[in-house]
Amino acid sequence: MTPAPLPFRFVSLQAKLLWGTVLVILLVMAALVAIVDNSQRSAIVEEVQRRGRLLARNLAAVSTGPLLLYNFTALEQNVTQAAQETDVAYAIILDAEGKVAAHSALPAVVGSSPGDPVSQRAVKADDPLVQETKAPDGKSLFEFAVPVKVEGQRWGTVRVGLSKRRMEAEIARTRRELALLAAITLVLGAIASAVVARRIARPVRRLAEGVAAISRGELDQRIEPATSDEIGRLAVAFNHMASQLFQQRSALEAAHGELRQRFAELSDLKSYTDNIFGSLTNGIITLDLEGRVVTLNRAAEALTGCSLAVVSGRFSTEVFAHSPEVGELLMETVASRVGAAFVSMILRRPDGISVPIEISTAPLKGSEGKDLGVVAVLRDLTAVRQLEEQMRRSDRLAALGTLAAGLAHEVKNPLTSLLTFTRHLSRKFDDPRFRQNFVTVVPRELERINGIVEGLLELARPTRLSLRPVHVPELLDRVLELYAGQIEAQGVTAVHEYARGLPAIQADPEHLYRALVNLVGNALDAMEGGGRLTLRAGWGMGPELLRPTVARLNERRLKVEVEDTGRGIPAFATAKIFNPFFTTKPGGTGLGLALTHKIVEDHGGTISFQSTPGARTTFTVLLPLRAERWAEWKGDGA
Repeated sequence: MTPAPLPFRFVSLQAKLLWGTVLVILLVMAALVAIVDNSQRSAIVEEVQRRGRLLARNLAAVSTGPLLLYNFTALEQNVTQAAQETDVAYAIILDAEGKVAAHSALPAVVGSSPGDPVSQRAVKADDPLVQETKAPDGKSLFEFAVPVKVEGQRWGTVRVGLSKRRMEAEIARTRRELALLAAITLVLGAIASAVVARRIARPVRRLAEGVAAISRGELDQRIEPATSDEIGRLAVAFNHMASQLFQQRSALEAAHGELRQRFAELSDLKSYTDNIFGSLTNGIITLDLEGRVVTLNRAAEALTGCSLAVVSGRFSTEVFAHSPEVGELLMETVASRVGAAFVSMILRRPDGISVPIEISTAPLKGSEGKDLGVVAVLRDLTAVRQLEEQMRRSDRLAALGTLAAGLAHEVKNPLTSLLTFTRHLSRKFDDPRFRQNFVTVVPRELERINGIVEGLLELARPTRLSLRPVHVPELLDRVLELYAGQIEAQGVTAVHEYARGLPAIQADPEHLYRALVNLVGNALDAMEGGGRLTLRAGWGMGPELLRPTVARLNERRLKVEVEDTGRGIPAFATAKIFNPFFTTKPGGTGLGLALTHKIVEDHGGTISFQSTPGARTTFTVLLPLRAERWAEWKGDGA
């Protein structure tokens, strides 16, 4: 809205009411005068024209007979008599040929044919005609022309000129009266407006002065109501408002003092919590509802290699572009509002360093449960992994004695046979039967010792995996083809159950094939009298996903099961089943399941079993889809 011009903005309310009322009255009276003037003028003109048409018809009526009889004397008398009427300027009778038969004002033109436009239109008119014209002296006239017809035949025309002088005088008098009435009304209205404006403006002025005082902080203002109308009620409301404002200001001053104290306490508390947040050894990251980074504490900056000043406001997937698993987990928590707990993964920093971490995410809630974003806790597992590696080394050292004892036991029998042959070699060399047994037994026992040593070396040395995409169902089919003859000879029924749409995993196909061969071979050895061998491949979860977390593709596992209906595993053997040189098979070395366990662990997977003695045994292998993450960390740790 355009502000009022500067001079008008400082005009008093009383003046505005007065001039506004006068302007309204002026406009109303002007409209009223215009309407009445137009109405009166139309009525006067209509009355004059009605009288003129009546005079013309009467003259035409009395002139019909003389025109038929060519009685010009009678016609002359008729126009003379008509001209004596008030306001009649002239009366003219034209014959059938348009010539003047009688003229009240100019007898000399009788017998002539007038050629002016007004006369021409009158002669040609078949119906009564009204025209405006001027007299020779310049005065305005109304001319009324009426044709004289007898049995449809035109015998002449009657013209009567009527002066407008008296009509215009009547109109002028009416306008003077209307103007006088408007002036009187305007004066009286202005006087009444001034009285009313003063009556309204005075208490309003007092209210304005009171409001101005309140705006300056003087809240003890009071206005005595002089009337009981709206102005009086406004004064009462003003007094109540001033009282309420005084009370509220007192309350606000008290609340302000309390708020300043609370603000100081909150400032101290914020500083305290900031110190706690910055002193935490775990990394803390918060995101908003769009997945943009909001805060990182010092531990998170050190762990991720990112500065808050650089990554603030950027999407988590962009910040963790080197570790897409972390960004995807954070964005999935933002989208699903479901947290993830204790998810282990490898964090790749922008500087190329890989750090094993454990990450937990949760929706960040505000007051009244309002969603604010996501908070993530990152824990550095480097020390934990190092301790685990040290524990594994300690376990290996502790098991070294058991390995040595097992090795001694396994090597002792072949060495005894070799020692026996060497003792009798000198005196029984010429015995053909002795030489035959020597050639048969000694290489076999040496091969047995070599196989045990090779197995131990493979179990002990670090495995170098050659990772590439592998379809596990294809490996299982290869294993079945390998044992097809044994399966048929033992009368074993082999079935396979593969889930649809299983993706390829990153694995070393030869090592994984050997692990599956060992599991299937053990299953067939447990079913010498026949049975059912079942190979399954499907989806599974690792142990860290048994806790509530977000299901993500990178954390899903491929599950392989080898189930047999053989004699089962005795209860005493369940704790030692994966130990080297422990076996329940006659003639077994006890290295097969130990090597299988190592191959699965090298792929970042887990192996477990369930057995019911005398009924069935099921070995379950869980393999990650991306084994290179585990191989990478194990390589760093080594």
